[in-house]
Amino acid sequence: MQHRPFSRATWNIYLVFLAFRLFIALSPGYIHPDEFFQSAEITAGNVFGFKVDIPWEYQPELPCRSIIVPAITTGIPYLFLKRWVGTNPDHFFTSRALFLTQRLAFVLVSLIIDWSVVTMARQIRRSPSIALLLVASSYVTLAYHTHPFSNTVETLVLALSAVVLGKIIQQHEPSTTLSSTALSKTATSSHPASKSGSSISLSTGPHQPRPSPIHLTFLLGVLFAIGTFTRITFAVFGFPFGVMLLYLNARASFWNGRMTLRGLVAFVQACIPLAIGLGSMSAAAIFIDSIYFGKLVISRQSHGPPMTLMEIFTTSPLDWPSLSVQGSLTLTMWNNLQYNLDKDNLALHGLHPRFFHLLLNFPVLFGNLALLGLTTIIRKVIAREWSSRSKLVTALSYSGICGMVVLSSMPHQEARFLTPLILPLVISLSGRISRLGRKFWPLWLVLNAVLAIVFGVIHQAGLVPAMDLIQRQSLGFQDCRGVGSGDHILCTTDPSKPGVFHLQDGNTYTTRAIFYKTYMPPYHLFGYNETQARSHGVHLEILDWRSKSKDQLIESLFSKEEHAMRVERTLLSTARKEHQQQQQPVLFRRIGPTQYERTVLVAPGTVDFSEQAFDNDGTKDRISRHANFDHLPELMQRPLTGLTMNVYYL
Repeated sequence: MQHRPFSRATWNIYLVFLAFRLFIALSPGYIHPDEFFQSAEITAGNVFGFKVDIPWEYQPELPCRSIIVPAITTGIPYLFLKRWVGTNPDHFFTSRALFLTQRLAFVLVSLIIDWSVVTMARQIRRSPSIALLLVASSYVTLAYHTHPFSNTVETLVLALSAVVLGKIIQQHEPSTTLSSTALSKTATSSHPASKSGSSISLSTGPHQPRPSPIHLTFLLGVLFAIGTFTRITFAVFGFPFGVMLLYLNARASFWNGRMTLRGLVAFVQACIPLAIGLGSMSAAAIFIDSIYFGKLVISRQSHGPPMTLMEIFTTSPLDWPSLSVQGSLTLTMWNNLQYNLDKDNLALHGLHPRFFHLLLNFPVLFGNLALLGLTTIIRKVIAREWSSRSKLVTALSYSGICGMVVLSSMPHQEARFLTPLILPLVISLSGRISRLGRKFWPLWLVLNAVLAIVFGVIHQAGLVPAMDLIQRQSLGFQDCRGVGSGDHILCTTDPSKPGVFHLQDGNTYTTRAIFYKTYMPPYHLFGYNETQARSHGVHLEILDWRSKSKDQLIESLFSKEEHAMRVERTLLSTARKEHQQQQQPVLFRRIGPTQYERTVLVAPGTVDFSEQAFDNDGTKDRISRHANFDHLPELMQRPLTGLTMNVYYL
């Protein structure tokens, strides 16, 4: 079926929103550590061999998340980056390249969600323009869907599942491709023939619905498995889709309302593709996870080295009987469920009241769209309307309701858990929004623009640039020379040579990077391959001291004499004045015959170091647009200096 194309005005507005989305995606806003530590932090270690900080979910002792989704969403883009840039032993992958690769990959994911929303709107004969502009202007899309959250992938899989379900519904009821409004107008028309003389005939008699297409039912099962292995909560959002499919199959099998053996056989046959898709994809995920986490070991000999997944998949089936299999399977989804059902585990991440989602997270995420959704549900309940004219809208609506109810029953509640709700809200309410017009859009646009800028542009936004700065100074410095009494070496960074390692000169240079009162630094953005770096005489030590008190920090840092510290500050301050701004000096102190080190402290402007001698503009860098909402009282007390991230050279 051909669809009417979007108007030029719709395209122009969408392109403006898309440009804003790219701006948000390429900005260094940092919403939550999980956006890095549940995706790129894992795959970067595998693809590039970087030193990374593996989170608890991916520890091999009790893995709670599947490797499949991170491998697809950030692993494959990183493989493309590695192939495009190449592997040169004298070069390292820059923080900027690693950061932009994952963000651009998720911009593509967000575009697929856009396409899915437009497709769903057309399937139910709602305005695709309104649906597209709604999802494109939402700060959930602008900020969350452009960041590598597992919740973004959950939304993507749910959207694709809804598209597939919509196609199945169309196959069952071809007449639903006509809107009820069009049918009503045609049926009540006093002229059965159109102006061209052609006539329209409507069949109102009962007809047996068509069976579900095998390939679509199988695909829906595959998507259900992928979604559940992405996040266990997908089972809640996807449950109404499964119920709707079973209803459609039952209606097609028992269309005359009578339970017969023939109908039962037809119903089972219609559900088999769903079970095969769900089972085969789940089995593949379990097998891949078991190999990846080392629970299942396959080798060519009983005591030979373990085979990699690539070696296993490229092995001829004729050789399978000769392979040695040891160990057991691991079910990450089950491990995740067990972990999250233990309240003591959830307490480690923070406990919230049961109404936290409904009263705070929901309206913050969706603004006046959330209010419109709640009033619509209340109105439907009062009118005892339990379903919509469109079966897809019904399934989506119950998907949102089930998600909200079940997630609200859990004691740990974060706003991003509700991001899949954008699908039922946009699809089910686009008709009402089309009628509301100017009563809806101004507030919606202002709220989402402000929140997108806050969370996408300035929230914890100084951390990634600080890591980029430290990477260049720690791995790519050049032109080293002795200064002072010979106890220090002064080097410079060359901006014209990004990603070029320090040339080995017989010395060893160590940088200790300390992060204080910041989000967890994603190690992979340092691009630090320890073996490669040590061959160039450089070493990077990353310390996360966010839990230390200020007094503990000062005591741990300053064990040297004040005179030595004053000398170093003078040397560095003088060098920074003499060098061009883009060629930053890097000062190392001697700790051995050929060993040199330096210490860098990264801390937000909300931490007051004014009484410390190192809080000097001559020996620190200041990164603007960094909002540290975890310390809001301090930020309110120091609004001018608090909105920064400071890099102190100690």
